[in-house]
Amino acid sequence: MTLEPADIPLLEVKNLGLRYLSASSPAPILHDVSFELGRGEILGIIGESGAGKSTLGNAIIGLLAPEFQRTTGTIQFDGKAVGAADDSGSSNVRGRRISAIFQDHTASLDPLMSVGAQLEETILATNETLSRRDARARALELMARVGIPEPDRRYRDYPHQFSGGQRQRVVIAIALAGSPDIIIADEPTSALDATVQKQILGLLRNLVEETHVSIILVTHDMGVISEIADRVLVMRNGRVVEQGVTSTILEAPRNAYTRGLLAAVPRLRISKPVPEKKTGRARTAPSSDCDHKSPTVTAEGVSKAFSPQGLHWRPHQGTIGFALRDVNIQIARGAITGIVGESGSGKTTIGRIVAGLDTAPAGKVTIGDNAFDVSQNGRRTGLLGRVQMIFQDPAVSLNPRMTIAETLRESIRFGAGLAPGEERPDMMAMMDRLGLARSLGDRHPHQLSGGQKQRVAIARALLARPEIVIADEPTSALDVSVQAEIVQLLKESITERNISMIFISHDLALVQDLCSAVYIFRDGRVEDSGPSDFIFSQSRNPYTRSLIDARPHRFTH
Repeated sequence: MTLEPADIPLLEVKNLGLRYLSASSPAPILHDVSFELGRGEILGIIGESGAGKSTLGNAIIGLLAPEFQRTTGTIQFDGKAVGAADDSGSSNVRGRRISAIFQDHTASLDPLMSVGAQLEETILATNETLSRRDARARALELMARVGIPEPDRRYRDYPHQFSGGQRQRVVIAIALAGSPDIIIADEPTSALDATVQKQILGLLRNLVEETHVSIILVTHDMGVISEIADRVLVMRNGRVVEQGVTSTILEAPRNAYTRGLLAAVPRLRISKPVPEKKTGRARTAPSSDCDHKSPTVTAEGVSKAFSPQGLHWRPHQGTIGFALRDVNIQIARGAITGIVGESGSGKTTIGRIVAGLDTAPAGKVTIGDNAFDVSQNGRRTGLLGRVQMIFQDPAVSLNPRMTIAETLRESIRFGAGLAPGEERPDMMAMMDRLGLARSLGDRHPHQLSGGQKQRVAIARALLARPEIVIADEPTSALDVSVQAEIVQLLKESITERNISMIFISHDLALVQDLCSAVYIFRDGRVEDSGPSDFIFSQSRNPYTRSLIDARPHRFTH
């Protein structure tokens, strides 16, 4: 009996093994990995950092570094073997029949080239027979297909002129340039807010239905898997521990590791708002914690706008959009206050202004009895240092040339004013508290995992003895199990030290779990605010409800 073409897997990986040829000794990376991918199918690959997800994707598309060596197994694409990265057959497949979407859309795009030029360049590279006129027409067609509004007008715009969600759409358009059979999407939505993430996932699903392309979706987000994947491959330490139909894996996982991953996913607890009685008065949010005790910090009337000259606010000048418009927030001592909103809503901007890292021409920040002029540099006014910030990407925020011990000692000297040599007890106590092995002190950031680097960033912020900590998306790039540990550490640290925190995130379940009060930002304004219970269960603000509704339903109850 011969198989029909539809019965033959588009991609078949059999007993694949890889090792890394390090200077000391070869280290195994993948062990006996086997799976199939059908035409028009979305296969999700899930697992923690270091599981081998991205390495497997790179092996399929032929982007492995020379230090990686295949030890066992085969990769068959459309019935033919795919060889090493330098194999001519592989290079003909790579970028044409198999393309990739990477996690960081900003790094994937050339900031010095217009979006249209980058699309044209990719189309001509994958379709040598096309004329430049045809390539432009194809680029416009792809921009329209992925949902870029007014492609004719946006064609000559540069990446920085697009929102985060639009840049990711452009990256998807580039991946489609060669009309591929398979797209390998490596964490394509991890840095996007819930509503934009939902749009991107919908776009990918529509592309599968319209073009019959197959997608390998590499992610650590179980919510993404539940929304879009047909089948799931669960990986741990370079091995496949479980695979099957998505609904089966999520509802009845056989492997204990899979069950642990699912248990670590935060659930959003919501209920429908109570119908409003017809009294003629609009329902308002009850008082938040900050109304019952003296706030540690307030930001009043903070405004900042984009103008043709840059990020400035001038009432008498024309502006092209507000970053912040008359923002007022309050954070109580010992409380964690959440700030939620879509990309570009002003969340990070208000956090950086409160931290003294950015200025604003209008408004003021007050900590206790001290008011600070936010139009002046935070170092000059004294605001910088009283507030510490934990950034989204610890790899970028940590100095790559300093060891972990040097980074932490510097923070202690800055915050506590200790002389060199006196900071060791505090440093060791904090490392123990945050689960950082003391031996890591001699390492540099690149030698640590993502979770370890984020723990170092938290330790650095706390050792400076701040009154307020601002955590800007501190867990968005972390696995769900590591995320749960980091969230617990933040809770305990804030309680023990009786300091305050602003937690900026697009993950509503995390915000609900951590925060006593929540501010919803939209287009530079506070759209909604109140105690956490009110926001998630009683607020009838349409925008707030749209954010809640964008959460994957499987992880909402």
